[in-house]
Amino acid sequence: MAKDQKEQGSFTALWMVLALIVAIGTWMLITPEHLLKSLAGERAFVTQLSGQQADQWIFGKMISVSAGQINSVSDAIKDTAISKDTPSPFTIAVAIDGYSTRMIRTFQFSSQSPIRHRIGVLISTVVMSGVAIWLVLPIPLPSVVAPLAIASIGWATWMWVSNLQKRI
Repeated sequence: MAKDQKEQGSFTALWMVLALIVAIGTWMLITPEHLLKSLAGERAFVTQLSGQQADQWIFGKMISVSAGQINSVSDAIKDTAISKDTPSPFTIAVAIDGYSTRMIRTFQFSSQSPIRHRIGVLISTVVMSGVAIWLVLPIPLPSVVAPLAIASIGWATWMWVSNLQKRI
């Protein structure tokens, strides 16, 4: 007997609410000392990677951007509704290429690979979960992680979309 769709949706909603409560609880328990230690770890990595001069330049840019944002908070809130920025043009372009590949394969005498489709879905889920955890928890990570995460999400999305079934 098939499961009722309403039951499955309520179960997912319960998990999402629990995850939100855990995230808020985690941020309530994080001490300011830990946040400063995380910031110091990231600055030490930048200093080790590129030197003291680059660290001072980055820190100066961070301070000037923060000051500019504080001065124009009302303008930023007002302009959010009409913002035309896309979150990640690379990921969007790769997803469109994957869709185009799927449409080409639809008219070829070949079959889509359910294994490749599943690999794309799994990699996308793991990377998105990792990025969500990274955004919630203040863990010092090298700055190389963000571009690698974007590239992984793009590749997984391409793999996922290009190997969809021919008939949906």
